[in-house]
Amino acid sequence: MALKEDFYKILEVNKNASEAEIKKAYRKQARKYHPDKFSSSSEAEKATAEKKFKEINEAYQVLSDPEKRTQYDNFGHAAFEQGGPRSSQDYGQYSGGQNYQDFNFGNFNFNFNEFSNGKSDEDLGDLFGSLFGGRGARKRGPQPGGDLSMEIEISLEESAKGAEKTIRYARTGKNGVPEEVEKKFKIPAGIADGQKLKLAKFGKASTSGGPNGDLYIHIKIKPDDLFVRDGYDVICKVPISYYTATLGGEVEVPTLNGNKKIKIPAGTQSGKRFALREYGIFNPKTKKKGTHYAEITIEIPVDLDDEQKNLLKEFDEKLKDKNRKIKTSFIEKVKNFFKL
Repeated sequence: MALKEDFYKILEVNKNASEAEIKKAYRKQARKYHPDKFSSSSEAEKATAEKKFKEINEAYQVLSDPEKRTQYDNFGHAAFEQGGPRSSQDYGQYSGGQNYQDFNFGNFNFNFNEFSNGKSDEDLGDLFGSLFGGRGARKRGPQPGGDLSMEIEISLEESAKGAEKTIRYARTGKNGVPEEVEKKFKIPAGIADGQKLKLAKFGKASTSGGPNGDLYIHIKIKPDDLFVRDGYDVICKVPISYYTATLGGEVEVPTLNGNKKIKIPAGTQSGKRFALREYGIFNPKTKKKGTHYAEITIEIPVDLDDEQKNLLKEFDEKLKDKNRKIKTSFIEKVKNFFKL
């Protein structure tokens, strides 16, 4: 009887490899020798790949099980040969001295989709059914078609209030024939940038009589010239004149729900925010709207003529420290810091 190759060598890992490293190595080797990759190869190459694939799975069955791995580390292949050392746990019908065709996977539960990443063209579950005559293999019913994804761009207003959109796209239909699809769907109020919507059964058609896959719509919100979204709040920079900031007044502020007048107190500084509750974006969880913040920006006059410059200079010269509280406070802080 030919000597069996070391299981660690088959998976190309060292004897101190962790469970995660063994699983990763198994996945790599299983894909490398997947029979589908040798469908156009010679019969000799196919046979070699099939044999290698069985050896890989035989090694993984033992090394992925802590108790079996301990037995193997202590006694090698003899641990599973007839008459060899065995634990009280039933190892099924597996015997290292048996022919590979007698290898029984019935008591070992593989998560095939985990190793194939859910890809139908690398579905190891179907492969075991064909290689081992269905023994221990799970029969699969009709499988759903593949999923599709696409990105659409919407305005900030549409994200705030919701909207109805129509998309047109191509997908694989029945019998693999491409088809054009038109679909209307609703964008819910409050949806955020980066979120996705699921349109069930609008993906690819199944090739085995199952339902269609799903279509995922990824949302991208276009930058707005006027508003900035911050969660469910909205920020809008509102310019006011030097005169209004100094003496106070009333200004009209744009919001997602129309214009709103607010009062500006005398002495308002640039950067001051005024909160308009329930004027922001709808929050699906709280069923309330966020806050609209009007952020004040004081506009500095430009292109002054000589008369305006002289008036401004005369006005500045008449100002006292009590009229410049921020500047006065700043000077005091500087003196304290340098101990002047």
